[in-house]
Amino acid sequence: MKKDSKIIFYFTSIILLSSLIFSQTVFAQTEENAETLFNQATEHFKNGEYKEAISIYDDILEIAPNNISTLKMKGIAQSNLNDHSKSLNQFYKILQLSPNDAIALTGMGIGFGNLGEYKEAAKYFDKAIKEKPNSVVIKNYKEFIDKVISKYPYAPTEKPDGLEKKYPTTIPKWVKSITGWWTSGIVDDNEFVSILQYLLENKIIQIPPTQNTEDTSSIELKENFELWAENNADDNYFVVGVHQMIENEMLTYEFQEPSKSQEELGHESYLFDRYIKKILNDISKEKRYIESSNPSKDVIKKFLRDYIKWNFENEVKKASESFPNPTFEIVDETYIVNYKVYINDQPTGLPLDHVSTLKNSFSFWEGQELTSNDQKTKMKFEVTNQKYEANVWVTWVVRDIGEGVLGHAHLGKGVVEVTLGDYNCDGIFQLYDVSSVETIMTHELGHSIGLKHVSEKESIMYPSLSPSYAYCLLS
Repeated sequence: MKKDSKIIFYFTSIILLSSLIFSQTVFAQTEENAETLFNQATEHFKNGEYKEAISIYDDILEIAPNNISTLKMKGIAQSNLNDHSKSLNQFYKILQLSPNDAIALTGMGIGFGNLGEYKEAAKYFDKAIKEKPNSVVIKNYKEFIDKVISKYPYAPTEKPDGLEKKYPTTIPKWVKSITGWWTSGIVDDNEFVSILQYLLENKIIQIPPTQNTEDTSSIELKENFELWAENNADDNYFVVGVHQMIENEMLTYEFQEPSKSQEELGHESYLFDRYIKKILNDISKEKRYIESSNPSKDVIKKFLRDYIKWNFENEVKKASESFPNPTFEIVDETYIVNYKVYINDQPTGLPLDHVSTLKNSFSFWEGQELTSNDQKTKMKFEVTNQKYEANVWVTWVVRDIGEGVLGHAHLGKGVVEVTLGDYNCDGIFQLYDVSSVETIMTHELGHSIGLKHVSEKESIMYPSLSPSYAYCLLS
């Protein structure tokens, strides 16, 4: 983008693929060739050349068939190619080797979501959130799935017999007496916790690691146990109570998956593959609603169809240099600079709400006390629907506005543009998360009120940022 008579300052982005998948050394020295191949595949992957990457991943898996990093990257590449049946089988194999892998769990959720098996998808997202409770990406996927489930009822595909893992539940009858003593106050909290800790560690009590029955987690902890001890509820109430205590760190216990032979793992994979084929067969027979669980691709399609509305370049050209200057007044020896802001519509159907975050950006700058000509200065923003009277025009864009550039603004008044995503996560367009876009917008608004870049990294006017993504598995 050429500079015009006004100075355009670019908010450059240092976008690094910092994922551990990319950066970690994943092979032993005896497998140096495999590591070289992995790096080659990574380059293809980052460029969106997934078929080429998969071909190399397959070569690596001939050398190291259970290398989780390679299995993971292959699964993501297959998912990005919309080959969800293959990606699901890939992620399933990873979970057989590493049951708590957050990326594989999320990948399973994405795969089932893209096959319209939303309730199954939700189970995996729930598991992934437990592993990475602060992940914006997983939360976005889970929120999407929950909305789809509420809107589109459907009959889930039945799983083949033997696929659902069955965990033994062993609770000796006399544990009810001890639990009753606790709920009635005969045994104190510390003593009851110690007893449960001992019984779990010595496997006298065995409970499943997850709940596949009625959810009672909303019931108060002691009430769960009381209902069970008085024979007014089934064993699941006791199980849920123990899980609550583990989650609240009252008990310390890690559930161990029983080791399985290659034959058992192979049989599980066979059953899972049958399950996926059954889902595909059901989809072909019924009108099952399927909505892509990653809306980033849909956004770029809509952008290409509705370019001018989202990126109102023609109107900016018409306005030329006619943006009026902001007005000002002096109140208590402080300059109050009044900006009128016109807000362009954010992209139609965008799953993330960026418009509402503008109030945070306005509030940030209104809360700052600046200096102009040795005079204390404060800013005030007012939204207007009249373009001709606006000092600043705000819009969100999807197009490339420069290599590594996240946004730009005319200095002092004029246009503020903020990008909503890029191709730097895994070679396909991915949306930034709401927090990243808000940060970029706040920075660019700083330019619009006349501020330049600064060298302090902590400042909002620092010229670079590594944005986070809303739906990218490698975030």
